[in-house]
Amino acid sequence: MPCIDGLEHLLWKCEIGRNPAEIWKPDGWRFTPDYATPVGKEHEESGRLRKESPVLVYTAASTAHMESEVMLTDLPDRLSSSALEKNIKEAEALKARAERQLEAILKETVMLEEETSRTEAIHEKMKDPLQVAEENIIIRSKRPTREQTRDAVERSLNEQIAGAKHSIRMLGGVLDACDKELARLKVCREKLEEDIDQKRIALEVDNEALRMESGWAANIQSKRSPSASLPHMWRQRTENLCEECERTRATCERLRAKSKAIQEEALNVERETREAVLRNFARKMEETDRLKSELEASIANVSNEIITMEDARASVEQSMNDKHGPLALAKSRLSFRTSKPGNEIVRDAAERSLEKEIGDLEHSIRRLQLEMARQTADIHRLEQTRARLESDLKDKMDALALEQECEALQMDLSARMK
Repeated sequence: MPCIDGLEHLLWKCEIGRNPAEIWKPDGWRFTPDYATPVGKEHEESGRLRKESPVLVYTAASTAHMESEVMLTDLPDRLSSSALEKNIKEAEALKARAERQLEAILKETVMLEEETSRTEAIHEKMKDPLQVAEENIIIRSKRPTREQTRDAVERSLNEQIAGAKHSIRMLGGVLDACDKELARLKVCREKLEEDIDQKRIALEVDNEALRMESGWAANIQSKRSPSASLPHMWRQRTENLCEECERTRATCERLRAKSKAIQEEALNVERETREAVLRNFARKMEETDRLKSELEASIANVSNEIITMEDARASVEQSMNDKHGPLALAKSRLSFRTSKPGNEIVRDAAERSLEKEIGDLEHSIRRLQLEMARQTADIHRLEQTRARLESDLKDKMDALALEQECEALQMDLSARMK
């Protein structure tokens, strides 16, 4: 096609009288690819006009062709601008989704950190019941040997220890899981922040490219780096990251719910076992106190019996002592009567009476001695019984004091666990 300089040259030739048909023949119009070939009367009319005004026809054709060239030149620019705008909108949408996901990740991180703090607090709190229960076991091991029985209190203390250890183990597992999920949330947050920052920079670059009105200078050579990924890969990377973050958040939500359930279960188990221990302590102390009262009553009865028997023994002893004087007198009389001359020593009624009196007194004394010995043995036996009762009472009192000490520790624990 003729250029603008050729058009000026053609007009100059027309002005000097040369025939334009020699330069631009009407038949040439038919072979112009940018215009349709006319037909019928319109074809004849256009041919006539071309013959009459060849310069006008050429000028119109050249102008139309130039407009077509401009349109064809502007078309790639409009297409690239539209592609840039579309890419910017898509990048902004992906960036907004990543920002929403980042906000959700940050919220989930805060909630999981709070849940971790509560779990850690309860984990530390569960060590207190374990320590108190173990201390109770140690204190109760100091009870007297006869009081060291495997009773309901010991069983409830063992259950309290087992429950506390199980709760500590479960809460420790929750803390480990929370640490792992917090690490995953941190990785997700870092990836999202990196993705958002990269998209922010990319948007700035695309917006700047869209606002460009002229290119760089011709002498500036810029080596274009090859694209790292395809558009679907670019979109899929952010979508996969968001899906991974959603899965992580869902896992964290389940973990928080599980943590709350375990915390509630741990507190319930601790409360139930502690209340069972306190109930058993109360029953044990009530029973011990009842036995203590019974022992005190038994000791009082035995002491009264001992006093009574001692009084009886004293009476027997007095009776025995009262017979020693008449016995000595009778023996003295009988012995003194032997000092008579030989012919006067006769076994008369007086001698027989003295002998009988001596025999009766000696028999009474022997019977009283046996009675006194029996009473002495009974008193000794009662004293031994009283000693055993007093020892048992002392054991009960010592055990009761230890039980009260353990109960006080459990009561203090109840105040701390509220």
